[in-house]
Order: sequence, then structure tokens, then C-alpha cells
Amino acid sequence: MTTYAIISDDIVIQIFEADGDITDMFAAGFATFVALTTAQIGVVQQRWTYDATTGVLSAPVDPVPTAAEILATNTNMRDSLLGTATLAIAPLQDAVDLDDATTDETALLKLWKQYRVAVNRIDLTVASPTWPTQPA
Repeated sequence: MTTYAIISDDIVIQIFEADGDITDMFAAGFATFVALTTAQIGVVQQRWTYDATTGVLSAPVDPVPTAAEILATNTNMRDSLLGTATLAIAPLQDAVDLDDATTDETALLKLWKQYRVAVNRIDLTVASPTWPTQPA
């Protein structure tokens, strides 16, 4: 049994196993077939690239996000975290405003407000910002 990679436009589109000659299994010109080595079996996957000149199979390179994509992703995360903080703060602030807050509620309110400020200060242009930890 031999494991093959089917290559189309220099990209692995499928991995399959077959016995014997596979040339009659597919239409002529359908794709390129590369027999995988033992070391490549289970490693090479779809989307890998194939360089026919060198015979090298390479893992796909994930695209680097643009500055706009990083900003958009981080803005969405920030807004979500601020929404969570605001939902936690509102009833605690109500209790304080009504002079009905316990000592624990007052302390928790301060922690949530500090958290919300810290979230709001995150540099949204950094690829992987370190987000603050929510109060327990």
C-alpha cells in the first residue's frame, strides 16, 4: 500500500492510499501524484504546497493579519470585555448609589471599575495584547 498526495496547482488537495499502479485511476492531466515517504505520512495534509522543481512539500504559511485586521479583532474583544464589565458594574453601582451596598459589593465594584479602565487602556494595535483578568 502506498500513500499519495494529489497535487493541483501546486497545492495538496487530497491524500489517499492505493495498491499498485494508479495511472489508470484518474483522467490524464487531472493532477500530479506524489508518493509520500514514511516520514511524510500523517504529516503532510491538504493545503500543503508542492514545489515540482525540488520535489519539496511544505506546510502552508498562515497569512499575517493586516494592521486593520488586528485593530478590528482587538476592538471587538475590547468591546465585548467592556460590555461584560458594564453588566457586572451596573447592579453594584446601583447598590452603592442607594446606600444599600455591602462591604464586599463596594470592594467588588472598585475591582470591576479598575478592570474596565485597564481594558480600555489596552493598545489595540498590538497583534496579541495581554488582556487583564476579570475580577472573581
